Amino acid sequence: MLRRLKSHLDTAVDKVWSTEVKDESEKPIRYEYSRPEFLRLNAEKLKVSQDFMTRPIVTSNEPMVLPFNAGYAECINGGKSNMNEDQATAKQYFLDLDTHELTESSEDFPTTIQMTDVAAGRISNKLTLTYFGMFDGHAGPDAALWSSKLLHKHIVDRLKSKTEVLKAKILSMDPENHKEKNSHDSEKFGPLDVVSLDSLIVGALEESFIAMDDQIKREKTTYSIRGGCAVIVAIFIFGKLFVANAGDCRAVVYNKGRAVRLSRDMTPYSERNRILALGMAKPDLLHEEFTCYEYLKRITRSDIGKPILYRGPTMAGWGYKIADQDDLKVPLITCTGNKSRLMQTIGVARGFGDHDLRLYDSNIYMKPFLSAVPEVCVYDLKTADLDDNDVLVIGSDGLWDLLKVEEVRKSVSDVLHLYNVNNQKRYLSVAEELVTLARGTFSGNNWKKKNGEPGSFDDITVFVTPLKH
Repeated sequence: MLRRLKSHLDTAVDKVWSTEVKDESEKPIRYEYSRPEFLRLNAEKLKVSQDFMTRPIVTSNEPMVLPFNAGYAECINGGKSNMNEDQATAKQYFLDLDTHELTESSEDFPTTIQMTDVAAGRISNKLTLTYFGMFDGHAGPDAALWSSKLLHKHIVDRLKSKTEVLKAKILSMDPENHKEKNSHDSEKFGPLDVVSLDSLIVGALEESFIAMDDQIKREKTTYSIRGGCAVIVAIFIFGKLFVANAGDCRAVVYNKGRAVRLSRDMTPYSERNRILALGMAKPDLLHEEFTCYEYLKRITRSDIGKPILYRGPTMAGWGYKIADQDDLKVPLITCTGNKSRLMQTIGVARGFGDHDLRLYDSNIYMKPFLSAVPEVCVYDLKTADLDDNDVLVIGSDGLWDLLKVEEVRKSVSDVLHLYNVNNQKRYLSVAEELVTLARGTFSGNNWKKKNGEPGSFDDITVFVTPLKH
């Protein structure tokens, strides 16, 4: 088994999913392939957007089509997959804390909204939630498509279920509120002073991510859902920005010329501690073929009995040991940074889907090591001293693998200064420019950036959202 395993570890990723794709093709499709709803592409424009040769940049051209007049742009890959595997969603909801009624905004979004200002004691009975979601699929577009259609529903359902406790928490922070009311709510919910509003939103996001992944697993028994997806979500609520990330998409705030990262790329290497701890706790998941140790080079039989550099699952540094038979096993995590791989196959460590993903020609499943639980970062907009040039940039790895955070900052600044603050296309223009820079232009047989370096061959998706609403 070990010899066969090693012979297949470097097999192309498409073969890893070959068994799954064959099985999935026999099931019905619930969601036909499409691009984000807010793009409003007809059949002809959809066909044009799929041109792998010209890779046109598709944008949300109509003013006011996105909340806060945000900008959006995308382009398809250069032929590495059959479809654009990125997806995106933008929604705005209003939740009445008195009636528990939830309504979705119309297609034409307001440019400004009134946030609940708890600090000033001004309590509104209507809660506004604005949602941006990005989903970077792999081994097929299905998981990303399903998530783009359903994740926001999980989130608003969980917030709606917390209406009473949200209202009680807001009222408990109101200096005009009566102590009797606080006492009544404490009896009903427990001591609310130990629970923050932020933690209630974070909890709803965490629950929703887990529920979405569980739904994909459940629905796979009936429908064709190929592959998986990385996911990142931005929620504007209570005058704060919540970014929930599970994968390698990235969110960065650009405020007063400073770049503030609100997510980290979740590669197998960055998730090393969690993955190796699971492998140590449940060695049966390793199938006697993998090891939780790391080495600077592949250990061969000629190394047995000799000193080698190694790193154990609980070690930060490197040590020496005498190589033995167990060291011939394949490391669970190989390489570092964005080149790292789990079981030398997949380069992301969190996300949705991949429930049937297993090592080629084996019964070794990878999903136990892939988590759907997001990391959530909170950014306080009320204290950030925002102006019209401060934005949130959310991009798939097709953008960030080609452009450094500082390059994006410069491009954002350069484009915004070309437009009057009242120009409705200023943020759209930024998104379009970022996709253009990452994709590059076709020269010879390759896509190249302005500096002559290779451009992105991947799907590229970008949201640019103003922070001063």
